[in-house]
Amino acid sequence: MLASPNFIFGVYDGKTANNQTTPVRALPGSNRITRLFTEYFDQNHLPWDYTEFSGRSDYGPFLAEGIACGGLFSGADDVRTEEQRDRYSNMLGPAFKGMANADLDPCYHQKCDTLENLNTFAYLHMVKAAAHAIEYLGKLQDLNQWLYP
Repeated sequence: MLASPNFIFGVYDGKTANNQTTPVRALPGSNRITRLFTEYFDQNHLPWDYTEFSGRSDYGPFLAEGIACGGLFSGADDVRTEEQRDRYSNMLGPAFKGMANADLDPCYHQKCDTLENLNTFAYLHMVKAAAHAIEYLGKLQDLNQWLYP
C-alpha cells in the first residue's frame, strides 16, 4: 500500500523480522534495504516511520525462505498518532499532517478502497523512493554480495 489517505511514509524494519521464522541469511540484506529507504527519506527531508516486519504481507514467504526483503508501507488499519501528525505537519506543512487517532486507510479492504481513495502526494513520494531503491540496487556490481555479505 503506497497511497493511504491518512498516510505515513512507512519503511519495513528489518530489525523486527521474526527470529523464529526468518533464516539468519535474510537479515543483513533486509536491514540494508531498510537503511536504503530511510536514507532516501532523510536526504529528501521527508518524515518516515518504521513499520513492523511481521511477515503478514506478500514478502512473508520470501523472508521465510531466507530471501532478503524490504519495502514501503503507507498504512492500513493502523492508527496515526498525535506525534506522527505533528511531525508530518512540521516537516511537510499543515496540508499534509493527516488526522491523529484515525486509521491510516479507513477504506482498507472495504468497498470504498478505490482509486478515489488514493493520496496522490503520498503515492508520488513512495513511488520515487521505490524507484530510487530499484535504481540503486540495479547499479550494484554484486547485488548478491550486498544482500548476503
